[in-house]
Amino acid sequence: MPIRWNPRILLSILSAVLLLASPAHSHEFWIEADAYRVDPDQAIIGHTKTGMNFKGIRDYYLPHLFDRFEMIDADGMRPVQGLPGDIPPLNMTPRRAGLHRVIYQSKTKTVHFEEWQKFADYLIDMGLNPPLSRHQEMGFAPNDVTESYIRCAKALIAVGDGVGQDAPSGMPFELVALTNPYTTPEEQGIRVRLLWNGDPAPNTQITMFYGQNETLQIVKVHTDSTGQVQLPYLGTGRYLANAVHFMEEPATYETPWLSHWASLTYAHP
Repeated sequence: MPIRWNPRILLSILSAVLLLASPAHSHEFWIEADAYRVDPDQAIIGHTKTGMNFKGIRDYYLPHLFDRFEMIDADGMRPVQGLPGDIPPLNMTPRRAGLHRVIYQSKTKTVHFEEWQKFADYLIDMGLNPPLSRHQEMGFAPNDVTESYIRCAKALIAVGDGVGQDAPSGMPFELVALTNPYTTPEEQGIRVRLLWNGDPAPNTQITMFYGQNETLQIVKVHTDSTGQVQLPYLGTGRYLANAVHFMEEPATYETPWLSHWASLTYAHP
């Protein structure tokens, strides 16, 4: 019997192939809500996106691509459920008012670079040092770079009054908001802590994107010795914070390098 493919899944695969074929690897991954503040009787609707400069391709609900996709409120965690190919992948009715956190942790994927300079450029853009000497010590040629990567995304959404506090969810690399963007005076921005396996990640670059209509501003900041940093207020609109943790791949993996990408999206109303 011939296999019948869902056309939406085929479109998602084609979009991903086209995106990965573009010159740069430094594509952010984030959860983008249709609205970051909703009434208690409204559904929370959102998309996972892959792209650059806060513009990206919408992904479909494809459970074979993630290890965790959950919505967390004061009553606990609920898995985000759907059928393969659903769009939007996030469409859930809140069960109470308050701050809601949506998290997504991808399965491990790989990307291959045939030019060292492209690999180095992406690392430099992320505030990291290209490890050419170590790459060659491990027996790999500069034109043969394979990297594994894992996405760890979070969105903060206010239901009703939006009262509540973000907290670590257990993802290996995670941005945690120490102040609530929906209850803190907006001109203060928000303070975040970056965690690696539950511990503070000091001296790490965080790239913040601010978007409103066609406006885009990019600000780069670094965490302090406790993994904390203040993300500034740039105006009404949506925000994306992104950080990358890069390391030598553990011996249990076949590729020499492993990166984790943490993102946090929210809005200042």
